Order: sequence, then structure tokens, then C-alpha cells
Amino acid sequence: MRPETDRITSVGPEIHLFEPSGYAGVFQHACRIGELLARSGRHVVLHTGHEHEEVSVKGVDLCPCSWWPRDRPGGLRRSVAIARRFVGRTLPHLHTTVPRGAVLHVEGIAAAGALTLLTLGVARLRDRLVVYSPHDTFSRRGRVDGWLLRLALRVPHTIVVYSQADVEVLRRRGLEAHCSPLVQLVPRASEEERLAWRSAWRAGADVSVVLFAGCIRPEKRLDVLIESARHWPADRRLAVVGEDRGGWAHCAELAEAYGVDVAARVEFLELEEFAAAISAADLVVLPYDKASQSGVLAVARQLGTPTAAANVGGLRELASQTFEAGDPHDLNRAIDEQLADGEPPDPAFDENRAVEVHLLAYRRQA
Repeated sequence: MRPETDRITSVGPEIHLFEPSGYAGVFQHACRIGELLARSGRHVVLHTGHEHEEVSVKGVDLCPCSWWPRDRPGGLRRSVAIARRFVGRTLPHLHTTVPRGAVLHVEGIAAAGALTLLTLGVARLRDRLVVYSPHDTFSRRGRVDGWLLRLALRVPHTIVVYSQADVEVLRRRGLEAHCSPLVQLVPRASEEERLAWRSAWRAGADVSVVLFAGCIRPEKRLDVLIESARHWPADRRLAVVGEDRGGWAHCAELAEAYGVDVAARVEFLELEEFAAAISAADLVVLPYDKASQSGVLAVARQLGTPTAAANVGGLRELASQTFEAGDPHDLNRAIDEQLADGEPPDPAFDENRAVEVHLLAYRRQA
């Protein structure tokens, strides 16, 4: 395999990555894989949202061609406005600027399956090599959107996923996929930034902070973690950081009813602050009901913070400890064992392997 990969990296077409939102985990992954591909000598362009996070991405041309407002409240009007500009401006721009024969790698797409399907269809015009990374092989938007996603997965020339669990999901659907490490753009926090989070959480050196980090959605089951916190010792603190996506109100009511003190900052955090929070925690917990993989787990692993995750999807491939999904008692067992162990997770991902997998996926088949 190695000699074949070496031949691939010696020459090749332009690589155009497309992640339309410009923020959060999929964007941060696209930034890092773009950097790594550029380091291998490729010309890389990242097409993304007009209000993208302020990041330094070495060797990558950032093209803010997607209208994706971050400060507007969610809802039908926002979705319609995004879709209208997406179809009227972004797709024609991609069709015009991505040259014939180039690689166009579509990352995620935080929108309805219809836009994903349309994007991949337009991408296949002009003899481009189209690669798709869904990041989730399931839909959170119901049966119709799930059907559109399954249809979209049959449009690209090849698929790259970020867990062996997703490889198996797609194989059961008759599709093959390349599996790459989920590399992320991860800034290193200073000791001052780490201590600032500990102070905000009212956690001294004798307190263990258990952190829920990322979007607060109903299926991510923060309520299971709150249920488990009812039985914690006094020297353990629950912290929450992340944007509310419909799951926080119920969890806040539950915490109040149980008398669980939650140190919460419910808003979107820029990457530096988010990474610092993960660095400051003693344990990061992901009690999800369903998952393909997790950028939060990937970031925590690269920062050396231990993790406990529900044994679903690709989470079990990255977590330091796993527990039965939906079971607060087994979650407590995993938390107790990991905090007692105190060992950091395995070393960070092999980024060279990620480059090899992507360049192999970008090779045109005879």
C-alpha cells in the first residue's frame, strides 16, 4: 500500500474542500485536513461560510462563498434564506471556480438532505472527482431527510468517513468507504486559560470536573449525565459548555428538580475557548443515543483529556471508557473507573495516515 500512496502524492489535481457553515467541528476538521494536504504539496482551497471562525490555516486558500449567518436564530425563515442563497449564489460559484478535473470534497453540509444531494449532483459536472464525507450517516431531520441522505451517498465517486462503525453502516447499504482518522484543528491552551475555566467552574485542585461539551441536542442525552450526577460525591462538579440546539431547557429543569449544581455556559464558543475548556476538565463525557463519530472526542484525545462515551457508533473507537447508552448507573461506573485511573488517553491521531487515506480517495480509478 505504501508505494501506491507515494505515487499518488507526487502529482495531482487541485483539491477543493467545501464546508458551508464556517464554524464548529466539521469546519475545524476541514481546516486541519486542508492544512495537512497543503503540506503534502497540493493546492488546496476551502470554500466555506462568509462568517467563518477566525482561524489561521497555513497553505490553504479560504473562499467565504457560502452565506451562512451565525447570529440569526434558527427556524424556517433562516433555513429558507440560507437555501435561497445557496442555490442562487454558492452552487453557481462552485461550478464556475472549481476547474475541470479537480477534486471537490464535500464535508458534511449542515443543512437539509436536498441541498446535499443538489451539491453533489452539481459537483459531478465538468469531469470533477467528487468525494463526500457525511460526518453523520444518519439524519436528525426525519424520514424524508434520511431518505435523501441515503440517496446522496450514491452520487459521489467515493466516500470518506471517520469511524470503522460508519464503514460498516455503509457496507450494509452496499457502499464502500475509506476510513480516515478524524483530525481536528486543535489550539493548545495556556495554563492561564485552563485555570480561568477551573475558576469559572468553582473547581479547586481537590475537585474533579466532569464536562459535557458541544451542541446540546435531545439525542445527546445530557439528561442522562444529570441523572448520574445525583449520586456523585461532593468533590465532583458537572460543567456544561456549548450551544443549545433544543435540549437545554429540559435539562436545566431536571437539574433544578434533582438539586444538581451545573456550571453551565450555554452558547457557541470559539475554538480557542472550547479547546481550553476541554483541557481544563478532568473528564469529558458523551452520553449520546446515536453517533457516527465525534469531533469532541477527537479534540479531547489530541489534548490528552480522558473521556467516557456511550457505546454507540464510532464513539467506542475513541473513548477512554464506554458505558451502556441511556444507563446512568453504568455511566457512574465508567466515571468512577476513569477518574480513579487518571491515565491520559492514547497518543493523538496519526495525521500522516489521514493524508494517505484522503489522497488514496482522491485517485481516479481506471
